[in-house]
Amino acid sequence: TGRDPLVRLDRLRIPTLRSGLVMFLAQNTILLGIFFIMPLYLQIVQGYDAFETGLRMLPVSVTMFVTALAGPKLAGRAGPRRVVRAGLAVIVLSCAGLLSVLDPEIDTPAFLWVMAALGVGMGLIVSQLGNVVQSSVDEEGRSEAGGLQNTALQLGAALGTALIGAIVIGGLANSVISKVEANPALSESTQAQVGTSLEAGISFVSIDQVQAGVDAAGIPPAEGDALVQAYSEAQLEALKAGVLL
Repeated sequence: TGRDPLVRLDRLRIPTLRSGLVMFLAQNTILLGIFFIMPLYLQIVQGYDAFETGLRMLPVSVTMFVTALAGPKLAGRAGPRRVVRAGLAVIVLSCAGLLSVLDPEIDTPAFLWVMAALGVGMGLIVSQLGNVVQSSVDEEGRSEAGGLQNTALQLGAALGTALIGAIVIGGLANSVISKVEANPALSESTQAQVGTSLEAGISFVSIDQVQAGVDAAGIPPAEGDALVQAYSEAQLEALKAGVLL
């Protein structure tokens, strides 16, 4: 725009603008984190294909869209701050609901309701933040506010994917190691073999792939079953850790 960068930074001294940007950052971090975790769960743990996964993620988008349309009317009655706080409360409750439905066998109706509630919370927040950010500055500052808003959204998206991804993969590795070391059914040689394999890295894969790897390694059937069970439990624990964060 040809303006002094210090002028743009000066906009951040406006409390309302800062609050809106922080909420944009938080909202996109949560949304993209959930959209990273849920496909992993649905496709790898549950075995759904891309289309089936999309159908089960659809309630988030639908309720988010509908709630965002109703957001301005709610703000006119309760004010933007209360609407955003209500959205955050719904998101927290939705994440608590996700922790309860993430099981080896998914309870589809409960999962869909939880995802729909998550969309409601997101919709309440999204419906307010754009207006909060833009109305916090004068006409001359609208372009800078829009740039800062887009930056907050992009940073939130990056954090949501990278941070939650690191938590999930790191949690998976730590959980597998602890379960293997604590399992008396596994011999020392098998534990050492697993430890060596994990040093090269661990991937979020299906149970069938884990079983195939165990068979290819020539591990005795009883120990192989214990390893597969340990990995299965570690998967869910890692996913729940990501949701909890």
